[in-house]
Amino acid sequence: MRKILSAVLVILILFSLTACQDNSNADIEAMKLQMQLMQKQLDEAKQAGYEPSAPADIQAPDPEPAAPSEGENGDLILALHSTIDGETMLIVDGQAELTATADVPEGMAVDYWELNGAQYYEDMEDTFTFTAQGNTVVDARLRPEHKVTSINAEMQFLDKKGKPKGEKFTEFVFEEDYENTVTHETQPGDWITLYVKADVPSGYTVDYWLINDVPYYYNRTVKSFTVHDLNETTVYEVVLKKENTPSSTPKPTTKPTAAPAPTQQTVYVPEPTQQPVTYYNVSCKFCKFSGGGYSDATSGSVPAGTKITVSSNYPYSVWWEGSKNTTPYEAASFNSFSYTVNSDCSFYCHDIVN
Repeated sequence: MRKILSAVLVILILFSLTACQDNSNADIEAMKLQMQLMQKQLDEAKQAGYEPSAPADIQAPDPEPAAPSEGENGDLILALHSTIDGETMLIVDGQAELTATADVPEGMAVDYWELNGAQYYEDMEDTFTFTAQGNTVVDARLRPEHKVTSINAEMQFLDKKGKPKGEKFTEFVFEEDYENTVTHETQPGDWITLYVKADVPSGYTVDYWLINDVPYYYNRTVKSFTVHDLNETTVYEVVLKKENTPSSTPKPTTKPTAAPAPTQQTVYVPEPTQQPVTYYNVSCKFCKFSGGGYSDATSGSVPAGTKITVSSNYPYSVWWEGSKNTTPYEAASFNSFSYTVNSDCSFYCHDIVN
């Protein structure tokens, strides 16, 4: 690993030397910035345990390499979490059109591609065709595949009236387009609406729910609910307890009171009553929200009345669809906004292609 990274760093130094000989000051500064970017991405890859494979035509450098003569230099192409014709590093002469193939472990999927630090969301496919001009770093950014799982619970699709029907299941991958087995309609990948119901054996009842290992305590026993437009990997787990046994739900601690005077009767401070809290689902596509205990989240459940801030993933003109609408194909005057959650809500941010 150290030898490979050393070879890459030497190659970068050689390119810098060549740039100093042949280019103007502006070109040198641009080259320095590009070298800094490539060094940063190499450091990130090293921390993640990534080991690039050296191309067959590159030999280990001498301890003290001489500056290359005119015509010997080329452009370095580095592929992270991906390969180009089976290689993770190669040299090309001049502009070249290349295709990178993502190295996707089981249970993961491509979130987006990066080309020299710029993000590309167009298709999120496992292959990415790009034009390399100069030293280039292409990176397949990964995320967990979109899958929903239930433990001590079962899930169903909804019919056209929003009622759960059909075959029950405990795991479903919705990465690609899929068929609603009840309505037989094709549903777009990355989004799913379903019904979740606790599977409670005789003699037991629901204690609380775990959603992605986060406990949710409700003011009453919740045995089922409907999830609208889920867009991330989620595990719904029901924690059970035997009937007629104390709940494991933590209760508010009463404030201590001063000891009563001897002539007074004992003062009893009643346990405060916890007010019911209603939670609503929030989901974002090509955007994120903060507030209600979340920061830059794409989905979650927040208490009613929570004020959240919704922000676009795009730095340029956009239009919004869903709970916050703007006129399609006309630039909105905002890339972020505040929204008070008083019902299930969803936000879809579209970029405007000029």
